[in-house]
Amino acid sequence: MEVSGAGHFVLDARVNLTEVLIDSHIDPLDIQKNSPPYDPVRDWKLPPDDVVRAVVEKRVNPTKERASPVFFSTDATTGQRRLGLSLVPTNDRPLLIVGNHQLFGQDLGMIISQLLEDRNIVARGLAHPTVAEGLLRGEQEVRTQRRRYEFGEDVRFEGDLFQMFGAVKVSPRNFFRLLQTNQTALLFPGGVKEALHGKGDDYKLFWPEKTDFVRIAAKFNATIVPLSAIGAADSADIVADANDLLNLPFGIGENLSNFSKSTVSARFDAKDDDETFIPPLAVPKPFPARHYFLFGRSFDTTLLDPNNKDECQRIYRGVKNEVEEGIDALLSARKDDPYALDGVKRSSYQRLFGKDPPTFPLSSLPKSRSSL
Repeated sequence: MEVSGAGHFVLDARVNLTEVLIDSHIDPLDIQKNSPPYDPVRDWKLPPDDVVRAVVEKRVNPTKERASPVFFSTDATTGQRRLGLSLVPTNDRPLLIVGNHQLFGQDLGMIISQLLEDRNIVARGLAHPTVAEGLLRGEQEVRTQRRRYEFGEDVRFEGDLFQMFGAVKVSPRNFFRLLQTNQTALLFPGGVKEALHGKGDDYKLFWPEKTDFVRIAAKFNATIVPLSAIGAADSADIVADANDLLNLPFGIGENLSNFSKSTVSARFDAKDDDETFIPPLAVPKPFPARHYFLFGRSFDTTLLDPNNKDECQRIYRGVKNEVEEGIDALLSARKDDPYALDGVKRSSYQRLFGKDPPTFPLSSLPKSRSSL
């Protein structure tokens, strides 16, 4: 075993010798051979606190410093908003957070780390199959990536970080089992269409007309929490979207089309060529827009019959409407935030006072109109 910046072998608090031996090829008793395969849903565990802090400090905090995120939550009874995440429900039932996917999914680290820091909620993402190709290497790889951070080394593939923090490949089975095992799942029904959206599609929802996630949530009495997010689409200028790129001459567009068709779809009931997996050509702005996150009014599925199609459809529409209304409310309220789109002014405030600037008054954010 090689440890950066250390001697021949390190026997201190940084090294778990048991793990090292387990991950090695030394197995005289055939323990590894006779052990059940690693289950990424049930067997995964959050890294130690020091590793979590190291990852957040290195990968998330620089983004948070530039985006100055603001988080809000909603009272499930009154619909009133509150700054912070204190109203995000936590109970002994599974939690399903359902939101809009922002451009390139660049806000995932901020969402997951804030839930963990403020409420100790471990939200497990459901990764697109293309990203999930790097998530299938098992428990040994998870521990290896964790140790790299313990020794101050870098993680070369972003997917390794997703795996380290509990992401699993999006599939009906994995989604089902996350809720079945009383965990928190983070779901973006719009998927690639939202994360790689085109010109003029900022913050639009592209959700399938299916109630599957509601039915599965009801089966396990999960609480559904809508999540609305804005900021990413205002942080870059899309020069060319998928339609533009597919029309490029000299065979470029054709090659991109073939690549997209060969990419595995995230939706089990869709053909691979039904999903356009072509990232837009986007130029980041010098300073990103401020990011806002609104956890909306939650939906309790305890009394919902998963076989009642009409009621499941009603809840589905309610969740979708809550996300859309939350996006509209944030877009309107940020007009009262002088730091929303002025990154220079925001950065100057941070340097002068050593903290993020204030945001719009809570009165600018109307209460939820959803009826449960």
